[in-house]
Amino acid sequence: MNALDGLLAEAAVTDAAPSLTSLLRDLVVEDPATAVRDTAAGPLGHLVCRATVRALDDGEALEPATIEAVLAGVGTQRSLLTLNEAIDVLLGSTEFVKQVGQRLCDALLRGHASTLDDWPLLAAGHLEGALRLAIAGAARPIRVIGALELDDVPHIDPEYAERLPRLIGAALDRWGADEALALTLRQDLDSLRSVPDAAADATFEYGLDLLRQAANAQATTALDLIIRAREQMATAAAAEEARDDANLYGAGLDAIVAFSRADRAMLVTSRDSVTSLLNHREAWLRGLHTPAWRRPRQEAERAWARLVLILDSAAEHLAAPAWLDAWEALSAVLEAYELDRGVSPVPGSAAMPGLEAVIRPTIEKTIAQQQSLLAALRHATESAAAMPEPPIEAPQLEALRGRIDVLTDRPVEQRHAREPGDTSEDDLPLDRLISRAPTLLAVLGQHKAELLARDINDGALDIMEGVAYRRISESAGGPAIDLLKRKLDAGLQDCPDYAGLVRQYFDLLNWELATFLATRHDMQLSGTLAYLKPFRAGEAPHEEKLQTDYANWLRGGQLAGRIQVEVSNVATGRVDIQVSFGTIRFYIEVKRELTNATDASLEQSYLTQAADYSGTNATLGQLLVLDLTKHPDGVRHLRETTWVATHRPTGSSVDRYVVVGVVIGNRDTPRSYSR
Repeated sequence: MNALDGLLAEAAVTDAAPSLTSLLRDLVVEDPATAVRDTAAGPLGHLVCRATVRALDDGEALEPATIEAVLAGVGTQRSLLTLNEAIDVLLGSTEFVKQVGQRLCDALLRGHASTLDDWPLLAAGHLEGALRLAIAGAARPIRVIGALELDDVPHIDPEYAERLPRLIGAALDRWGADEALALTLRQDLDSLRSVPDAAADATFEYGLDLLRQAANAQATTALDLIIRAREQMATAAAAEEARDDANLYGAGLDAIVAFSRADRAMLVTSRDSVTSLLNHREAWLRGLHTPAWRRPRQEAERAWARLVLILDSAAEHLAAPAWLDAWEALSAVLEAYELDRGVSPVPGSAAMPGLEAVIRPTIEKTIAQQQSLLAALRHATESAAAMPEPPIEAPQLEALRGRIDVLTDRPVEQRHAREPGDTSEDDLPLDRLISRAPTLLAVLGQHKAELLARDINDGALDIMEGVAYRRISESAGGPAIDLLKRKLDAGLQDCPDYAGLVRQYFDLLNWELATFLATRHDMQLSGTLAYLKPFRAGEAPHEEKLQTDYANWLRGGQLAGRIQVEVSNVATGRVDIQVSFGTIRFYIEVKRELTNATDASLEQSYLTQAADYSGTNATLGQLLVLDLTKHPDGVRHLRETTWVATHRPTGSSVDRYVVVGVVIGNRDTPRSYSR
């Protein structure tokens, strides 16, 4: 302990809060700056920072060398707790941040660079402090964002990776609208979803960023982003217990989609969920310290309650056969038509035209269908416009009145071409999809979704929309399954048959495959899974073991009643597993491999047979291979166990798409590799 440490310790015991100027007057050393630097780098670093802040706040002058010594000490601090407290003290002083903010940021970035290899948690602490300064506008952001960028994600330290998603999320809250700064941050956040220690937080932040982008997008783009964001929230909630933040955003997104689909029951459920989750989070966080720079996130969470109430109130009035109180109804509908400007449920977004565009078709369609409401609304808007002080904001009033005029100017013969109450063919395909099947529109894309919507009635479309939305809102697989699912979705995008009902059904089958592979990759090898254990020469298990295991897995899930095994007369042969959805059928070939289980070798050996079964049905199938090769140095990663392969027979112009899955057998426990 040096002399300055002693003075600080004595002041702490007496609850005094001296300034650094007064301490230096009492300090008898040859080199005061060195003493300050050493103390700032030691266990009492937060106290010397408090003394420094006290001096500046009192208007006392400090020598430049003294300020530099404090910064140098903080930059070389080796206690995370002391560093965090020192940063809180320094950033809590307006005067210090004003005078020294950029230099403090530079010192913290140097500390980040010097500790990244040996003290990753400490490095993350330095980086968080630098980021807070940049977010507050006290330092230039470019170097901070550069420090957030990742060079080698697969080999990143787990402790460091665990802290990064929230830091990147905070940066996107601040600079998400600036593509020049945000592009690399988004790429890194996407990459962190595949890092186990960071996956849950990265998935949540990725979903939140999709929602942030949706808030300012066009209607169809906003829908796509909302659906993808909802899926990420479900995945994050499944990855960890007590993810009330992900569940809260999920319930809020459910409310937006429910309003878009005019699903009052779902909207009420979402409203109740938001209220319950907010109460739970308030109780959980009560008494805990929340840094000021993180409080906007909490305010955004609370805003969901206001937004859902707006939508619920508007839905109630739109569902009424007549408006007894036109002004109350008009106010509720206008708030939903152009979202209340006091509501900001998306961190980093002050305006939300994208969300408005998603809910607008439902309001306009309902008004167009209910002529009494339309007449009352027109009268109310005209009356309001004539008032010296209109009770409704003029821009909202003018926007709605303009839309009413457009709706009422439609030709009479067009409006009454069908029976009253059935306007599905009246709507443009895109309008119908936005208001009735937003999930299908987001998942399939506009072209395929419009083709689908033209061929089925509203009832069938509602059923498909319900199935599609349940798939993304009730995810149970977590980030690992999400990664496999996204990989397969991307590989199937070019398949012409991968659309409409075929896509819905095949997605169910792929989900089952992904969860099966993940489970078999982790479970202890006992009982029915004994076929995956190491075996003696000449006793290798046959593929029937895997066939039975996978068929039983499928029978126990969402595909119960649709599974048959050893089905004859398929492509002149007998297929191992058949999955039937009426006339739509998918075929699964099961094999084992003893010598070479590389991707290329498996495709060369088995792809042709697996692809040939789909010659008279959808050009989609699965190939499941039991890998019984030796694994002397470990096994492939889960994300490498499935992919999409294509095969085109000679003389054919039609590609077959086969999802390949590899189940790893002949596998011992990890400790066996250390022998």
